[in-house]
Amino acid sequence: MRTSIPLALLFTAGLLAGAAAAQEKGNADAAKMQNPVAPSTESIAAGKEAYDRNCRFCHSADGTGGPPKDAGFPEASNLVDETWDYGSTDGEIYTVIRKGTPPEFAMEPWDDRLDETETWNLVNYLRALAKGAK
Repeated sequence: MRTSIPLALLFTAGLLAGAAAAQEKGNADAAKMQNPVAPSTESIAAGKEAYDRNCRFCHSADGTGGPPKDAGFPEASNLVDETWDYGSTDGEIYTVIRKGTPPEFAMEPWDDRLDETETWNLVNYLRALAKGAK
């Protein structure tokens, strides 16, 4: 009977640790960032060009994700569903594109290949793409 209390505590601690790990995937600092680029027709079109040039090979043309780029990597994320593993605000999406997803970098950083405006246009395009998928 004594062993059931420690096991119950371990189970509860495990649940709490799992919940904390899930929350860690969001980025509180990035969530505060405001998108300085209005989601205009021009911005969305520029974002689509950037997506088609850089993102569709992993995330597919329709944004639904794709197979792993290499063995041992997860599938590329679905960008049009309700699940955003690393945060769903414009700032969090911008940060994932710019910085990637450490520590494995299955989503590599693009800050050396896209400038800030291109990245914000891409965020606007992803928003439009997700709305169109619903």
